[in-house]
Amino acid sequence: MDKIKPTNFYGNKKIEDFLLTENVTVGQARQWMLVKDDKSKSHLIDLIHHRFFNRYVKHLKDIDSGFLKMAISCLMIETLESFRQGKKDTKAKGVGLQMLRDFFTTEEKLFPCFKDIADDFYYSIRCGILHQAETTNAWRILRKDDLLDKKNKAINATKFVKAIEKSLDNYIDSLKVNDINAKIWGKALFKIENVCENCNASS
Repeated sequence: MDKIKPTNFYGNKKIEDFLLTENVTVGQARQWMLVKDDKSKSHLIDLIHHRFFNRYVKHLKDIDSGFLKMAISCLMIETLESFRQGKKDTKAKGVGLQMLRDFFTTEEKLFPCFKDIADDFYYSIRCGILHQAETTNAWRILRKDDLLDKKNKAINATKFVKAIEKSLDNYIDSLKVNDINAKIWGKALFKIENVCENCNASS
């Protein structure tokens, strides 16, 4: 069976005309990545920030469910690491787990002791919530007390979201202070190009 190949057109619409946000097209993003001047850098930072903050973070503040907070937070962790590491996705076996380990190691100040439970977090919380709509292995999601209570296997979802937001802010700040030709930007641009490619329609 032949593999489905992406096409640059969907109906009469070119991929460059597809919107990545309400007012940014694939064509504009690719032009900014090509030009790489200060103005383009600023636009790209706004684009990355929009994908996380406007789509998720600002809405998390109004969500009352700790489980929904954690589900979106887990999604954000893998996506944020995809930008940091320059990965297309986390589909390959073991990649999602490794990226969670990397995240909790890099962000140890914001998530103290989480690197020690990274594997359990991945299988019992991340996979439990995203695949079964529940935590497993006796873990509980709360909206009170400490960020992490290892002894009683509990996580404060409200504090977890605040830490995620700070992690995003730190990443955006790193993009701002680094030259667009720096390594951190090379990985971010690789991810943005993949985001653009995902606007292709399969034929």
